[in-house]
Amino acid sequence: MIHLIVSVALGAVQPAALAQPFDLLQHASQPSNQAPAKPSGAGSAKAADAIAEAYYQFMTGRRLAMEGDGDGAIKALRLAMALDPASSQIASELAEVYARQGQMKEAVELADAALKLDGDNWDAHRLLGMLYADLAGRGEAGRTGTVNASAWQHAVDHLERALGDTQPDMTAGIRLTLGRMYFQHQDYDKAIGTLKRLLADGPGLPQGIALLAETYAAAGKQSEAIALLKDAVEEEPSFYSALAEAYDNQQRFAEAASAYEKASEQNPRDADLKIKRAAALLNLPETASAAQARALLLDVTKTDPNASWPLYLLARALRLLGDLDGSEGAARRILIINPGSTSGAHALAQVFESRRQYTKIVETLEPFVAKPQKGREADTALLLTHLGLAYLELGRGEDAAGAFDRAIQLSPGDDALKAYRAQALVLARKYDLAITLVRGLRTVRPGDLGLARLEADALRGQGNFDAGVAVLRPLMDAPGAGPTGVQALSDFYASDHRYADAAALMKPAQERFPKDLNVQFQYGVMLERLKRFEEAERIFRQVIAADANHAGALNYLGYTLLERGQRVPEALDLIQRAVKLDPYNGSYLDSLGWVHFKLNQLDLAEASLRTAAEQLVRDSVVQNHFGDVLAAKGSFAEAVEAWRRSLSGDGEGIDRARIERKIRDAQPRVGKE
Repeated sequence: MIHLIVSVALGAVQPAALAQPFDLLQHASQPSNQAPAKPSGAGSAKAADAIAEAYYQFMTGRRLAMEGDGDGAIKALRLAMALDPASSQIASELAEVYARQGQMKEAVELADAALKLDGDNWDAHRLLGMLYADLAGRGEAGRTGTVNASAWQHAVDHLERALGDTQPDMTAGIRLTLGRMYFQHQDYDKAIGTLKRLLADGPGLPQGIALLAETYAAAGKQSEAIALLKDAVEEEPSFYSALAEAYDNQQRFAEAASAYEKASEQNPRDADLKIKRAAALLNLPETASAAQARALLLDVTKTDPNASWPLYLLARALRLLGDLDGSEGAARRILIINPGSTSGAHALAQVFESRRQYTKIVETLEPFVAKPQKGREADTALLLTHLGLAYLELGRGEDAAGAFDRAIQLSPGDDALKAYRAQALVLARKYDLAITLVRGLRTVRPGDLGLARLEADALRGQGNFDAGVAVLRPLMDAPGAGPTGVQALSDFYASDHRYADAAALMKPAQERFPKDLNVQFQYGVMLERLKRFEEAERIFRQVIAADANHAGALNYLGYTLLERGQRVPEALDLIQRAVKLDPYNGSYLDSLGWVHFKLNQLDLAEASLRTAAEQLVRDSVVQNHFGDVLAAKGSFAEAVEAWRRSLSGDGEGIDRARIERKIRDAQPRVGKE
């Protein structure tokens, strides 16, 4: 069994709180090696009687101290010291009693006096080491300020002297305290060495195990911490919590969740263990894990409905399980409890991201990042990142670049933020800045396909399409390159309406990677854009035959059939299947709304297309479709707004002259609907 450290057996001091402030450092001892003075007349009978009486009073004082009579012990020991003033042992014993009484000034003075009589007095070194360790531990563990640093040094000096050659059963408390001193001063090697010696002398000491595990973790030696704690839990299950945290630190979330579960079995009412277990479960990919986390968090929030962190985790669990309404409710509860909560704002923004409601993300986050909270810079950087991504989706390149720039200032080492900023600069048509930024990132990650595509897009924006191709082609042709390189180059050609070149790349690619359905699908898309509809349909049906839940192929085939005026009921079924798989996808909702429009189901058409138009603000086709539905319902003012958004959007797939004509025809009817 694991043994507890007993302070009496180890001689450890547990002083009472100081009744009045006392600067121990004013009495920092400078131990000498001076030998104890011999009492004058030591050979006389009178001197012998005095020594005998001193010994009697010394033993009486020690007995009274053990019985809890501190005042009586002090009286007896004072008398003993008067009878034998050269005794270092009496002085150190009296110092111990004063320390236990909370009279620290007297304790330090007497311990210093004992060391002046005998510089090797073990009790005095141990006592002073413990007292100074207590003082050092009251602040930032000796790391801030001269006083605490000095206390730390005095503690270490005395404790190291106290170790000496004493027996292990007398030094366990000293080693434990000394190990803590080293740990507090971030001298992890010395702390580990000291604590390993402690556990070698006395295996199973729980305080030693806990501190050594913490030291291993702080030193980045997570594997050693886990090995230590795995052995410890075999005899003492109370270490399951520490073991779980060690697994957490190594991102071994399945093992962490299991260890937290065992810790909860020992402490079933400990809400913190349930919360930590839920957090570990939420880092696992399985839906069942999210369901377990939800059950734990519902239990915790039922007991404490105003605790923000469990609500944040609950919002995450519900979102992962597809319950976006429930997730939004949990996020809004956080903001009701604390309107300034960045975690509540983040949870709510994540719900809106799942629904692709980018305007709502902007409305939610802009107030939170307007006045960053001091000490919450990391939270603000996270919110700025989400805000910047929402701006990107809304086509607000300048705003996105500004958000990412602010996030970079708060988190300058995050290269992902710099890549996002480059993407925003491309959208804002600041191509020179984007190229400079991306090329700097590519010096570190030359094979990063995403960065290469950003550089190619910026070059295309400058009118140098071929230079963009030259950036992407080496990554496609690199030895061992997979399908992503050719897909990126093909998509780059398509972005410049060079569909024949894009299809020419994808044809051999789909033969080279016959089992990659995304390659097959992309080839079909390029064929459709070339109006090679029968070939495209064949490819889409092959993809769906291989994967009935390939939402992209379902939607694309359905929309292709619809645009050709063929098999409209089948088109509706295909598109509905795609929407069921991804209910918040604006492209799929556009297809669904358009097929309802073709079937003259105008209310259903408007519902789907309104959501799609709010999401895909810059998609000219979506805005055009929405305008047509609104006009059919007689909402001409709103229809004109949608058509104007179509004209100012990406310009893809629309007949500008026709839309301008629709606007002119609708103008006289605005205000008369």
